[in-house]
Amino acid sequence: MNNGSFIRKIIYGGCIVVLLILNSFLSQPRTSNSAGGLLAQKRTEYRIAKAELGEIDPTSEAMRLSMLGMDGIATLILWNQLNEYQKTEQYDHVNAICEQITHLNPHFLSVWEYQAWNLSYNISREFDNYRHRYLWVKKGLEYQMAGTRYNYDEPKLMNAVAHFFGIKFGYADEKTQYRQIFPDDTEFHAEINDYLSKAGSNVEQDAAGVGNKPDNWLVARLWNQWSDRVVDTGAGKIGNASPAIFFSNAPKRMMSFAEFIEKEGAIGDTAQTAWAKGNEEWTNDYGDRDLPTSWGIPVKLNDYKRYTAQLKELRAKANELIGPLDAEIRSEKKAKLPEDQLAALEVPEAERTGEQLLAARKAQEAITPKPADLIKRINDPKKAIEIRRLYRDITDLEFLQGIIDKQKSVVHYDYWETRSSTEMTNRAIKARSLVYQANQAFENANLVESRDLYNQAWDLWAEIYAEHPELKDDAASGDLSDELKTYAQLLEQLGETLPADFPLMDLMEIHIPGFQRPAPPATSSKDETEEEKAAKPMDETPAAEPEMKKPAPMTDAPATETPMPEKTPETPPTEKPAADKPAEAAKPEAATPAAE
Repeated sequence: MNNGSFIRKIIYGGCIVVLLILNSFLSQPRTSNSAGGLLAQKRTEYRIAKAELGEIDPTSEAMRLSMLGMDGIATLILWNQLNEYQKTEQYDHVNAICEQITHLNPHFLSVWEYQAWNLSYNISREFDNYRHRYLWVKKGLEYQMAGTRYNYDEPKLMNAVAHFFGIKFGYADEKTQYRQIFPDDTEFHAEINDYLSKAGSNVEQDAAGVGNKPDNWLVARLWNQWSDRVVDTGAGKIGNASPAIFFSNAPKRMMSFAEFIEKEGAIGDTAQTAWAKGNEEWTNDYGDRDLPTSWGIPVKLNDYKRYTAQLKELRAKANELIGPLDAEIRSEKKAKLPEDQLAALEVPEAERTGEQLLAARKAQEAITPKPADLIKRINDPKKAIEIRRLYRDITDLEFLQGIIDKQKSVVHYDYWETRSSTEMTNRAIKARSLVYQANQAFENANLVESRDLYNQAWDLWAEIYAEHPELKDDAASGDLSDELKTYAQLLEQLGETLPADFPLMDLMEIHIPGFQRPAPPATSSKDETEEEKAAKPMDETPAAEPEMKKPAPMTDAPATETPMPEKTPETPPTEKPAADKPAEAAKPEAATPAAE
């Protein structure tokens, strides 16, 4: 019995030794000279090792070990404590708790994203002074940038940092103040550069804007470019984010930079160069990038135009081979259509009702010959095979075009391609400059000068929109909405009305709530006056026809003015409306505050 117990102990001891050796072999850590054991190799392959995720923080690792697997519960307790501190406005404690939470879970992205948002958006608004708000926006950015140090294979986190730099500094209520403070915040620039230098970028050089100082939009662009490189090198993945949207961010930041500096008055070479660079990045770099799709087929947005040219060529070849057969089949199928569909086809498209549009669409689908219909009637086998091949290629290209069209519509690709190419022209720069000068003149109470500058700008914008109507119809044409509202206020202060032939009337209707298009001027009264002028002798005076109820032709009073025949000859010439004077004559009469 004792021998049996001893033997079992020997067996157990031997098993323990074998397991220790096996465990040592499997869990051997990776070194500079060795790939490590099987587990280390798998962690490296699937990029889940600590060294692969980011920097290793000794404090974080010590805290996690001391929790003995209870770090999730500790995080929950700290999160509740953070909310209490925030309710009682103990914001310094909030910042400290955020750091403790991230030490416990440095690879939990939601913590970095949510708390950065909380600091920059929720806590910052509790302060009335915009400088205090700026400091808390910085705290949120510093917090989120620190997250990239421990997760430099997470492009989503870098993209979130770029979003904060662009949107928070660019669209907040205090954006004017933020964009004035940020370029001079050299201490913050150095901190940002510590992170971006790992990606080979330099804030002072690569994000230099107006006055050769860093601009928040260009800093955001550097973060977007870093996130793009992480994905391109295979170090990280974008997850469930849309590839079309994800990779569009970097070129869009450059165009946002150009748009904002123009609004701030930096209209000229800097803005023109920025629009040209944005257009190049949008149409070349982004347009020719392979974008993964849910169909499993990578596409390039610029291929849409290429496929259009190929389709045109293929259809021309197919039509040449088919000849009159297409028209014959269409005629036969049209004869079999229901009466309502035949009637709908006879109505011009612009005059069709909703039911007629639907019926006409069904009719067109019914009469369009299918490839099988055409091939059945072709007796030449070689010709039938060629037609089948052409239609197969046409179908494939149409399918790819449909996929690309969906991706383009998500990011408004055609709009930004057209706008960036238009904005970098001298005409657009001149139009922007005139609008800015008009705004400045209005703020300085030079109303007549402001009106004349606006009118010059509207003529140029009308030319641009006439050549590129897609810019006028798009919602982004609202970048002139504030100026259009100012122009309407300006005319009201001058006692003038909007001309019926105003070139941007459509934009007024789109962007000014409650705007009503002015009625066209009455032509009957004007025509009658011209006829009277032509019928009267040149030396005829108003006194010769005292019974007339209209003002004398020699006066400049409008035809709609209430007639006063007995006092018309005595009306002094200085009572002529100011609007009838030419711009050159009216400008000196506009009294500025200094002149008064």
